[in-house]
Amino acid sequence: MNKWDVEAALAKIFDETEEVNRIRKDIAAKRAEGQVRMTFVMLGSLVLGFLISMLTRNGAGFWVALPFAVVGGTLVYYAYFGDGLKRYRMLFKFGVIGKLVNHVEPGMTYEPERGIPKSVYEESGLFRADPDRYQSEDLIHGMIGDTKLMLSEVHAEEKHTSTNSDGHTSTRWETIFKGIFLLADFHKEFRSPVSVMPDVAERHFGWFGKKLQKLGGNLQKMENSEFEQMFVVRGTDAVETRYILTPAMQERLVKLRKRLGSELRIVFRDSHVWLAIPNTENWFEGDIKRPTGDRNQMAKLLGQLRSCFEIVEELDLNTRIWTKD
Repeated sequence: MNKWDVEAALAKIFDETEEVNRIRKDIAAKRAEGQVRMTFVMLGSLVLGFLISMLTRNGAGFWVALPFAVVGGTLVYYAYFGDGLKRYRMLFKFGVIGKLVNHVEPGMTYEPERGIPKSVYEESGLFRADPDRYQSEDLIHGMIGDTKLMLSEVHAEEKHTSTNSDGHTSTRWETIFKGIFLLADFHKEFRSPVSVMPDVAERHFGWFGKKLQKLGGNLQKMENSEFEQMFVVRGTDAVETRYILTPAMQERLVKLRKRLGSELRIVFRDSHVWLAIPNTENWFEGDIKRPTGDRNQMAKLLGQLRSCFEIVEELDLNTRIWTKD
């Protein structure tokens, strides 16, 4: 049986999708009723204000009615909407995605309210700036074969504060990274870190970019020309860098980059491989407007899980030719 088959997955978690969908219908019906009532309250208040203005020939009636429209609409919103959407999303995560993860990889556990700690993110060294604001959720961790794997959604931001000539201070938040952050056990023991970063300089500035690369220090040139066009490699030990980035591993990273995008970042550190996969979309979410067992939605979720889990196979991380101490 193909574990990535949508029909097989739906059959496996049929009871869970039916139960969550029943709750979805109740929440959706209440939200629809709330929309009607909120519209009625707000429009009714404004119409009443308009009539008062007409009868009294005083435009103040509208401004008297406006607060009632806003307050009334807000009260109806919280009465009928409340935390219904949030409740459904969490039910979907625990009741559907959790079971889906277990179906495709029984050795993996899904904890939607947890994420990769900020300290682990910073320890990777994948980004020069440490975040001033950090959020992480949808933690998936466990074993795929012999490989320990941990991943989650991460949104890391840097705070920028500026003061203009009038002395007014403004603050803006700049995204350092948003996407999937993944950490996996690596099958080789090594001492010095090796970073594999997008080759932005050469991509945008050609031969001049190659000169700029050398300014960062510890630059290592690889044999694979396609790999060289995509990545810039830095490592303090040339022998150890090639021990990690074998010709076969370079080919695997080229294929992975083609699948996951040009901004893929990788670092080999502390006998682990760390990957940062940029993604602006919020993964692992249920749409309240769709039936819980909607096949397109299920196919999308399976595709997201497959994108992450197959990295173990694509990088051949389960091979244990080399014994670690």
